[in-house]
Amino acid sequence: MKNLTGKVVVITGAAGGIGKALCESFLKCGTTVWGLDQNASALKNLEREREKFSEPIQTLQVDVSNIEEMKLSLKEITAKTPAIHYWINNAGISGMGDFMEKPIEEFDTTIRVNLNGVVIGTRLALEHMEKLGRGTIVNVASVAGHISAPYLCAYSASKHGVVGFTRALRQELKLKDCPIKLLLVSPGFVDTQMIKKGSKEGFPAWLSSLLSTPEKVANEMIVGIIKNNEEIFPTWNGKALLKMYRVFPSLTARSSRVLLSKSLKDLLLLRKTPPS
Repeated sequence: MKNLTGKVVVITGAAGGIGKALCESFLKCGTTVWGLDQNASALKNLEREREKFSEPIQTLQVDVSNIEEMKLSLKEITAKTPAIHYWINNAGISGMGDFMEKPIEEFDTTIRVNLNGVVIGTRLALEHMEKLGRGTIVNVASVAGHISAPYLCAYSASKHGVVGFTRALRQELKLKDCPIKLLLVSPGFVDTQMIKKGSKEGFPAWLSSLLSTPEKVANEMIVGIIKNNEEIFPTWNGKALLKMYRVFPSLTARSSRVLLSKSLKDLLLLRKTPPS
């Protein structure tokens, strides 16, 4: 991917999962990478792991939902690399659990990070890129932003917000003849710590074969970004769910009980163990 050589990319949520895989994939393409994350120790590990590349990753600890911290981060980035070509709003948290049992503060935190963090990142990137007259912003949502599921109220609400925000702003930019590209990425089930695989409220371990890997998702995302695809669905399981939902919306909604069954036996016996 020679057309990425020498470009500058900012990735939020860079210390783990898809973000970490994106950092490595972009570095392999000869891109200058800025990794932003709230987890300082994970960022240090990321820096050590990426020393094998000729262009070491540059990291910043930041809370994406804090606009002042994000402004300072942008200032530090542009002081060293004045032109940002790609900005990927990837940071997110899961927000799993029973709506009535989880503290309302946890719901608020999920919205602040997953939705407000994307809005803040988009606003700052857009202000910077409009001055340059070009650039691409990528907002990472989820298939859960298109299809709702039980025990994912906070996460689903935040990702539906990302989908609606990104699509609305994209239309706005087109009406203004703005040259900035705004892309939306909606992964399905990916094998990261966020899904809490095997835990009581996480993805069933017996369905692990259905999961995509962060590396495959990152590679598909980069291909889509290079092609300027406005909508990117980088997992086969996500694509399958969306196709099923368009044709059989009620059936797709009912099928969510599969994700509540901790074994094939539980599924066959129609037993469900809701997360606590």
